[in-house]
Amino acid sequence: MPWRRGGFFRALGDNLRAFAERSFELDRNEEGRTRRDRLTSRLERAIRKNRQDIAEQLQAELECPPFPMALSYLWQAWVRLRRRTPAGVNGPSPITIEAIDAFIRRTGLRLDPGDVQLIEDIDDLYLSKMAEQANERDRQQAMKDGLGRASKQGVRRIADD
Repeated sequence: MPWRRGGFFRALGDNLRAFAERSFELDRNEEGRTRRDRLTSRLERAIRKNRQDIAEQLQAELECPPFPMALSYLWQAWVRLRRRTPAGVNGPSPITIEAIDAFIRRTGLRLDPGDVQLIEDIDDLYLSKMAEQANERDRQQAMKDGLGRASKQGVRRIADD
């Protein structure tokens, strides 16, 4: 797909980036379940309890930009590459240009430089969301550890008196 053609293809790429970013946010793991699962459960409960105001709010939170079907081949390529990219010590590793090159050669998929850039952009979004999730998990654990220490110290002080 020639990216040199202009605005239409850039807009499709922007749509795919927006879809990917929102999907990664909704698929974020929160205590063993994805955010999407949690919101869907709450939505079903709100509908059962006939709480339309809450249901509308949850539906808005679950909304995702439309998937640009014309670029589904790029999304599928990214998914295949991501599944085969090993994680590093600090979480997921980026998809390398060498991996993309090997993928193109082995699959016969023809990608323009703009297509490769879009795969890299999607992967950057993914890595960014995973880093945010890891930072949030670390922050929550630090708070738990800090509160645990404070509680234990408080118990010791009371016992010492």
